[in-house]
Amino acid sequence: MEISRRVTLAWVAAATASPWTVASVEPAQAQPMGLWKEIDVTPITAGGYGQDPNLVKPTAPWPLTLTQDQRAVLRIAADLILPADSHSPSAGSLPIDAFIDEWVSAPYDQQRRDRVIILSGLAWLDAESNARFSHSFAQASDTERRTIFDSIAYRAKVQPGYERPAFFFARLRGLVMGGFYSLPEGMKDIGYMGNAPMTGDYPGPTQEALAHLHAALAKLDIKSV
Repeated sequence: MEISRRVTLAWVAAATASPWTVASVEPAQAQPMGLWKEIDVTPITAGGYGQDPNLVKPTAPWPLTLTQDQRAVLRIAADLILPADSHSPSAGSLPIDAFIDEWVSAPYDQQRRDRVIILSGLAWLDAESNARFSHSFAQASDTERRTIFDSIAYRAKVQPGYERPAFFFARLRGLVMGGFYSLPEGMKDIGYMGNAPMTGDYPGPTQEALAHLHAALAKLDIKSV
C-alpha cells in the first residue's frame, strides 16, 4: 500500500508522542555476539524541517532509505507483532513499512540511533533464519518466523548472546505499535474518538476530571484555582 510522504510525515509527528516509540533501554553489555553485526549505515545528511516549517504545504526534506526487500520484511514482522483479529486489520496490511521508512530516514538523533538498530536487526533476521532453516526470513514459514521471534520477544527468556537482537525486537515492536495506534484503524481498535463536535453549550469538565487535576497539581505543590 502506497501513501503520500505528507501523510507519513504527519504520522511520524503524531507517533512521536506515543509511549510505544520511546526508546527502550539498551543492554548494559551491548557487544555484538554470534550472528549479530552492527551495520555501518550511510549517514543521513539531508536537513530536517528547520525552525519555521511550512505546515500548510509540508514537504519531505529527506529521502527514504529502506529497500523494497527491507520494507517487505517489515510488513511480515508487523503482521506477526499485531495480527488481524475480529475487529481490526493486521499491522502488516497497513502502511506500517512506510511509517518506519520515514522514521529511520529522518535526520534526528533518535531516528539516527533507530536506523542503526533497525537495519542491523533486519540483516540479523535473515542471518538467523538462514542459520536455522537455510533460507531467508522472507522465505520462512510463519511457524519458523515465530520461532525466531520467540527467542527475542520475551525479556525473561532471552538467552545469552541474544541481548542485542532482543533490543532490536523491542524497538521494532514499539515502532509498529506506535504507527498502528496513530492510524484511524488503531484508534478505532482502542475506542479513541479524538476531537468530536459538540452541540449546545460546553458543560465543562466532569467532577472526576477536576478531582484528578487538583490532585495532580497538589503533588506538584501548585495551588489550583
